[in-house]
Amino acid sequence: MAKKTSTQSKRRAQAQTGGPDIKGQLLVWVLAAAGLLPLTALRYLGASLGWLLWRLNTQAAKVSRENLTYAYPDMNPQRREALVRQSLQESGKTGFEMAGLWNRPESWVLNSIVDSHNEELLRRARGSGNGLLILSPHIGNWEVLCPYLNTVCAPVTVMYQPAQLPTLDKLIKQARLRSAQVATADRAGVMILLKALRNGESVGVLPDQVPTEGAGEFADFYSRPALTMTLSRQLHKKTNADIVMVYARRVKGGFKVVCEPPHPDIYSPQPEVALRGLNLSVEQCIDAQPEQYQWQYKRYRRQPQGQPRPYQYRNTE
Repeated sequence: MAKKTSTQSKRRAQAQTGGPDIKGQLLVWVLAAAGLLPLTALRYLGASLGWLLWRLNTQAAKVSRENLTYAYPDMNPQRREALVRQSLQESGKTGFEMAGLWNRPESWVLNSIVDSHNEELLRRARGSGNGLLILSPHIGNWEVLCPYLNTVCAPVTVMYQPAQLPTLDKLIKQARLRSAQVATADRAGVMILLKALRNGESVGVLPDQVPTEGAGEFADFYSRPALTMTLSRQLHKKTNADIVMVYARRVKGGFKVVCEPPHPDIYSPQPEVALRGLNLSVEQCIDAQPEQYQWQYKRYRRQPQGQPRPYQYRNTE
């Protein structure tokens, strides 16, 4: 952990002093070139990369397999292994799609949205005047959502975690600023989100990331303790904002934006019940499209004291 923190600090220092960001520049050039390809080609390349990661039994495959074992312990092992492969292929597609989503005009992104489900949930919540809290799990491709939300429930402010590579971070931030305001994942950013909700505006948060220490509490996620962000509960408690789950599912020819109500427990006045309700809301979205969830993310890397630590293989945090 200390080594990783040191690397991140070095990259931030380079950005502040104008030092070289060779990796970031190279990646941005590659993304710009790949972004010229049609969506079908990007998905083919991504699926091929995902298949290779599965075939070589990389760490991404191992993490996905372990997470899926926790989530679906009763699933047929052959079916679960097929899900590991499918998930890696879908995540590969997500990565390559970013090349187009970040580099193409906003109109290209909007044209890639071929369908939507329950859009009226957003419009009704946006019209209530209470503010709209949009929770978007890592399903399909979440980078599609800012342009879409800007057409349905603007203005939109999204919480933003800067990328480690400064040049890449600049590309991502510029792409998101085309259709949304951004708030950094710190106290100042939380205040921006609160102000937006109190003004009756829309706010977007990715609810299934492992929060920083002090910004989360443990709650079951698929029957296993996971450090879970308390931000959504705090935002709702202070503003009485309406909550809608939203994700962009990958379909033939583009994306389908899906809007669903959260699990009712998310509104509970009891903090532990509301936190579990948040994870139940995420689980409901995942269960509808499990192969498109980012299972290679180490969701359980932090555990309560005394609990066995997962992901016991190379390069764990």
